[in-house]
Formats: sequence, structure tokens, C-alpha cells
Amino acid sequence: MKKVILIILLTGCFLFAAFYTVQKTRLLVFSKFSATSNRPTYNPGDLIISSALKKPDNNSIILFKRPDNSIWVFRCIGKGGDVIEMKNETVYLNGKLLSEPFAWNEYYITKDQMLGIIGYIDKNKNTVNRINDSLFSIALTTAELKKYNLNLKPYCASKDSINQSIFPEFKKMGYNEDNFGPIKIPENCFFVLGDNRHDAYDSRYFGFVKADEITSTVIK
Repeated sequence: MKKVILIILLTGCFLFAAFYTVQKTRLLVFSKFSATSNRPTYNPGDLIISSALKKPDNNSIILFKRPDNSIWVFRCIGKGGDVIEMKNETVYLNGKLLSEPFAWNEYYITKDQMLGIIGYIDKNKNTVNRINDSLFSIALTTAELKKYNLNLKPYCASKDSINQSIFPEFKKMGYNEDNFGPIKIPENCFFVLGDNRHDAYDSRYFGFVKADEITSTVIK
């Protein structure tokens, strides 16, 4: 009996030491989302696994440290040397339209159109905001637009509108959250965006993420 207890204790100590080592060295980092800024890819409460061994690249989900030492999570859209541009919430990378089937952009939708897909909206919790009695805005992916045969106008900031919260350098250039660039990303830096584009405080607001601020890259 004592031998069994000893084996259990030693196994427990080994597993604890292994878990502590993995977490401390960031070989594997287990985190839970707490924000809605990366929906629909991740929802609050979802578990993600990241690693410091995986190098960040375009389209990677990265974890990085902010000045207050908090850890933020966003998708890498471009890296040093890349040119980023956004036109009416549509992203271009090095002059080419970027395929982003994961991104939630916002669109105008009428009440009748919305009622036609209300079951889907209830199931997937797409963000809907009321504009007036007959018009709303809704967050959808391009895949969702095609699936439901919707031809909707983007609900976004006009090119000449001003957002006081935008990154100061971008604001000086007359850019806003849905129309900016072209911007060349500095070397050893990354430009990140939240998948939930109108609910994400990302590089449009705080600027570029430096390579040494990245703590790990999502592997699952």
C-alpha cells in the first residue's frame, strides 16, 4: 500500500514539474479567451494552446505583452516589410486583396432580411445593432454572406471621417479604422487585427507589435 502511495506521489510531482517547466519556458501555453474581439474564430471561454517555439507569420494568432504587462491576443495580418491597406473595411496585403474568411465585418441589413436568417443569428450569436426601426447592422463573414445569398453594403466609417481613438501616427495621415494606408510595416514589427473588426482594439489603435513583445504563437 505504501509503495502504491509513493508511486502516486512521485507521478504527481513529476507531472506538476513537467507542467510547470512547460509553462515557464512557454513551450506550451494554455490560455482562455476573455474578450469578444476575435469572434467568430474564438469566443470568450475558449481554450487556446500556444508555443514560443512557433515563429509568428502572416495569419498567425499571436500572444504579445502590452506596456502594462497584460497579454493580448490578435491575428498577425502583416510583418516587417509588408504593405497594409484597408478600403471600406476590406484589407489589402502588398497590393492584393486579402482573403479573410474568418473575419467578422459589419454590414447594413434590413429588418426583413434579418428575419430571413434569424434562426442562424440566434444560433451563432452574430452581433446585431439597431440603426432605426427598419435598418440594422450585422457582423458576418464573407462565407456567411454567400451562404445566405446576401448582397449587403458594408457598414463602416467613410473615408473622410475622423476617429480620435485611432493610432496618433495614422490619425495625422487622415486615416480611420476602416480606411487607411498604404502603410509599410517597420522591420521586426507586426500589424495585428482582431477578427471581430468593429469590436477590436488592435494595431489600428495602438500601432505595431514589436517582435520582442510577442510571447507565443497559437498552435491550436
